[in-house]
Amino acid sequence: MVTGENKSLNSAININKVFVYGTLMKGFSNYKIFLEGKIERITPATINGLLYHLPEGYPALLEGNEIIKGEVVEPVDEELLKALDWLEDYVEGGSDNLYDRVIKKVMTEDGKEKLCWVYIFKDSRYAKEKGTHVAHGDWRRFMEGK
Repeated sequence: MVTGENKSLNSAININKVFVYGTLMKGFSNYKIFLEGKIERITPATINGLLYHLPEGYPALLEGNEIIKGEVVEPVDEELLKALDWLEDYVEGGSDNLYDRVIKKVMTEDGKEKLCWVYIFKDSRYAKEKGTHVAHGDWRRFMEGK
């Protein structure tokens, strides 16, 4: 859930970046559908968390301390963010969301910190019981090995 603090933070600094770590990364199906031709920059980055590959075929990011590889996509305007919310089954204030959209710090390859929207999977128990832990934190590499 996006807290009031996150909302005011977003208003104050106008976050227009999303950290993606799965099917929205360049070269995957949802990148082509949702992002191709709509963003200007893709920056390799990492975030702290735990990554699981779910039986449904997509990844789940949980809170944790492992290094997770992904990409910062930008700029993401309000219309595109709404489309990504739909994809990630996120409704602000919703009680049955699949993911929460939160603001997190990510680290780019050149050592810069950026604040981004990130989709965090809500059901950590399901991810841990049914998913496959991606210990190296790189879903692209995991999929290449399948």
